Amino acid sequence: MDRLVDRSLSASVFAADLPSGGAGHPAHAGTIVVGGGIVGASIALHLAEAGVDDVLLLERGVLTNGTTWHAAGLVAGARGSRALTGLSSYGLAFYGELEARSGLDVSLTRSGSLSIARQPGRVDELAYARDVAVRSGIEATLVEADAVARLWPLASAEGVLAALHFPNDGYLNPGWAALAIAKLAHDAGVALREGVEVTAITTDNGRATGVVTAHGTIAADRVVIAGGLWSRDLARTAGVSLPLHAAEHVHVRSNEIDGAVPSLPVLRDVDHSYYIRPEAGRLLVGAFEPQGIPRAVETIASDGFATFPDDWEHFAPVRTAAERAVPALAPAGYDRFLTAPESFTPDTAFLLGETAEVENLFVAAGLNSQGIIYGPGIGRELARWIVAGSPQFDSASVDVRRFSRHQSNRRYLHARTVESLGRLYAMHWPGYQSQTARDVRRTPLHARLAELDARFGEVNGGERALWYGGPTPEQSYSYRRPGSFDQVAAEHRAAREGVALFDLSPFTKVEIAGPDALALVQRAVTSDVDTAVGQAVYTLLLNRNGGIELDGTVTRLAADRFLIVTPSFSHHATLGLLRRLARGTAAVVTDVTAAHATIGVMGPLSRELLRRVSPDDWSDEAQPYQTGREVEVADGFAYSLRISFVGELG
Repeated sequence: MDRLVDRSLSASVFAADLPSGGAGHPAHAGTIVVGGGIVGASIALHLAEAGVDDVLLLERGVLTNGTTWHAAGLVAGARGSRALTGLSSYGLAFYGELEARSGLDVSLTRSGSLSIARQPGRVDELAYARDVAVRSGIEATLVEADAVARLWPLASAEGVLAALHFPNDGYLNPGWAALAIAKLAHDAGVALREGVEVTAITTDNGRATGVVTAHGTIAADRVVIAGGLWSRDLARTAGVSLPLHAAEHVHVRSNEIDGAVPSLPVLRDVDHSYYIRPEAGRLLVGAFEPQGIPRAVETIASDGFATFPDDWEHFAPVRTAAERAVPALAPAGYDRFLTAPESFTPDTAFLLGETAEVENLFVAAGLNSQGIIYGPGIGRELARWIVAGSPQFDSASVDVRRFSRHQSNRRYLHARTVESLGRLYAMHWPGYQSQTARDVRRTPLHARLAELDARFGEVNGGERALWYGGPTPEQSYSYRRPGSFDQVAAEHRAAREGVALFDLSPFTKVEIAGPDALALVQRAVTSDVDTAVGQAVYTLLLNRNGGIELDGTVTRLAADRFLIVTPSFSHHATLGLLRRLARGTAAVVTDVTAAHATIGVMGPLSRELLRRVSPDDWSDEAQPYQTGREVEVADGFAYSLRISFVGELG
């Protein structure tokens, strides 16, 4: 068909067995999935296949009318990490069986993919990607430039240094694939309802209890938000922060071209920000341009199949590069320009899992134009997560709790999304530092560190010194020996042989106080913290299944007061875990991260430095390891916690 999906598809698949509008939705469901795209359908199917009864999927419009319908349909077996590769490779295998299982033609074409490199750094990146794939059991070959002409006869190899070939990748029709999954879910007992808009999530005592629709409230034991770019605003009705922002994603289609055969691999010219795949004797060219166009949700039509006006001027740099690499494009011309909304996150990884703020409220959103690739894997893993009560794979890079609350601010997201769209195809350097939405949060020491020629990076939305002097982060990027190696080595020697100062102010710091403080902390951590006042304990915080969530220290400040310190990137997760445990107790959980500047004084000469600024006794006897006390420093007082993370005195 010409369009990837149209409004009549769901009717043709489900006939009269798919109620719409306000008809037939129940007063209660065990699990409600909000969103009828490929992700929502996959979650519903995998829940049913995992034995979860009473699953209800609600779609505001018709199935696939949000983001799925305009996807390019690319599928891939390997991604940038072992964890993500596990999700994508499952999806590729799942799609291979989908037509036979559903009886619907999803037009899966396993023609492979070819990513080309035009700069040495990109060659290194492709070599790294090959290694990740091969170690995950996925066939991948790094080929020389002359192989491009053989694998992609329409393309010029001029300027190409190497290419990475995945012979088993390909593409499909995303609308039909989503409907095929929805059909399987329907056949497995999932109730599907179109034309039911969810306007709010209901909660009680920190737990999700159902949804409010235009036709009334539906109670539920748990709720899953899979509403694409609308997920942020829906989550806010339950007090949950999701860092999602919409942006325009464009792909155009050429007129017919001789040689645009289905067997051509998906071509990714990542250094020029575009991909190409065959479609019906034509070539589809899509862009992840360096300067994306953010779109506020309120400017996007909510009645389905939203598009934006054609913008050939914005597309011109990508068009020029594509026509230079594939000369047949220019004389052929184009018969379709499609710009439609996608949702992006600040780090271009999706959001998955149970929210920190509300129990039994799960999220699967922010797919950064990769919903087709990850849809089946997300469905399987979120279903496992719900059934088991905790993630069953390494979810750290996609956990919905990895961001701080301020990163869901719309101004912050608008600025970052300009960059996020292009990040999909920009160089994925180790230690990459975003350029947009910076200097939002600084520590009290920031100005002084800047005077000392600090090179700053961002951790969890906050600025932190990475090293001092020498190259900037941009100048340091490499898949080999980074440009900052000498500066970091000098700091390492200082901490080992002399003394080094670390600005640890971004570390998460939480105070728990009240009559039930001890009981709460004992329940949260693995170690016994019924210790003397001033004693610090290094320990682990666990999830409800006893799995490790994060690590940190617990210091007893008083009989009924404790200080918990965890890594800065665990801020949201730490607060969510502790506040959940505090419900119904006589204990108060207070985030004091911003209240305390923190300086780490580390190294064998750390005592000598402290004696210069403090009259207190700094001997082992005065302050043994893993103890805390109040001390005088300069003209004031501070709390000194003797803990080291560098292998030396600290």
